[in-house]
Amino acid sequence: MKNDVLKSIAQKAKRRLIGRETPVSAKIKVISNEDEEFKSKVEFLLSQDGVITNPVHYLMDDKILKNMNEEAKERYLLTTLDKYNSLRQQLEHISSDNRFCM
Repeated sequence: MKNDVLKSIAQKAKRRLIGRETPVSAKIKVISNEDEEFKSKVEFLLSQDGVITNPVHYLMDDKILKNMNEEAKERYLLTTLDKYNSLRQQLEHISSDNRFCM
């Protein structure tokens, strides 16, 4: 069920990006890049060797998601993905720098 919600949110966001749906505005609480809990979740995901089922849902807060309307959920999903990607790149960059600095 949770996968279906995330899938529908992503599909709606994609339709808006290609112009098939009108954009909506929604206010949400933005996750700070400095948020240690979020950072620890990303580090955990990156440290796993096996396949992680639904990593996006692992990063999102169910309590926040439950109280949002559809547009806010879409924005929250996209913001979470953006923050994940930027934090992942930062961590990988730091990791690669540490390997070459001896």
